[in-house]
Amino acid sequence: MNGEIAVICSRADPASLNIFECLLKMQDWKTGEGYVFSGRWRLVIHEGKQSTLSHLDEMLTARSLKPELIVFASRHEAKSALPWLGGHFTGVMEEEKFSLSAAAPFALRSFLHNLRDISLPGYALSAEATHHGPADVTTPCFFAEIGSTEREWRDPQAGRAVARAILALEEKEGPVFLGLGGGHYVARETDLIFQSSVAFGHLFSNYQTENLNLDALKLACQKSGADYAYLDRKSLRSQERRRLEELLAQMDLPVLRSKEIRDQFPLA
Repeated sequence: MNGEIAVICSRADPASLNIFECLLKMQDWKTGEGYVFSGRWRLVIHEGKQSTLSHLDEMLTARSLKPELIVFASRHEAKSALPWLGGHFTGVMEEEKFSLSAAAPFALRSFLHNLRDISLPGYALSAEATHHGPADVTTPCFFAEIGSTEREWRDPQAGRAVARAILALEEKEGPVFLGLGGGHYVARETDLIFQSSVAFGHLFSNYQTENLNLDALKLACQKSGADYAYLDRKSLRSQERRRLEELLAQMDLPVLRSKEIRDQFPLA
């Protein structure tokens, strides 16, 4: 990954603004037209809501930006109020509407590994299932988030940790999996990210899989660049697991279990 990386921030989001201000302090930035830049990094800030942005690719092109990766700096909200750091891909999955942005599997993997290396005390760490918008981004992207309450969103240590993890991104090549099943924080898929050399593209939790048909899975595979699929079998009802396996077989997408993944793709 040697090309431009655009980090999108919002003044309307306290966690995003926190990360933005930390990024500004960590490097020397020059002013461009509608952004600031430092080396391959392009830092863009806007006034709106991150998840409702649309036509972002066109907006960046209008500013003469051609990133190979987009990172959305954002807050994460949860009723549990758990101090949390992590990231996810974006997509809208409803009965009458199914759209996904291009995923950046190894960028998200690198981000999570960087956060684990930083090891911010008191914060949980994980990937999340694909959710919310923007769902029309054609450049590979992911959300980098601080959760889950105002206290954490404004925590300067959390802002610095996420900013450092973004600036340390290293995207490598390797096997990419679709992830199907599990809770919203996709615990088993997160474990495999840390226990093997694989990356995950779009991840769908139990409450989302019922909306996945053959066309949706093909789209997720294409938007992820996936070579394989992984099913969190313990979390899926047997009937749903068999349905998904039949769809994946129609796609000729190999399905591997956790042990097979760790054995075939050991952590380097």
